[in-house]
Amino acid sequence: MIIVGRHLSIEFINGCGVYLELADSRAVWTMNKETEEVSALPFEGALLYLPFILITFGRVYSEQD
Repeated sequence: MIIVGRHLSIEFINGCGVYLELADSRAVWTMNKETEEVSALPFEGALLYLPFILITFGRVYSEQD
């Protein structure tokens, strides 16, 4: 889901803790819907870990050389 140009995702995890992570270059897996190519890209945003749930809000970007 995209809100104000940023991606919001909620996923289930095998973990039981509560903490907040602010990331500026965390690697995430992405898939191009047109070519079905899978690649790792950096993620910038906030990650909220709750018991068995991970909520992420931020943007995925490609690094330019």
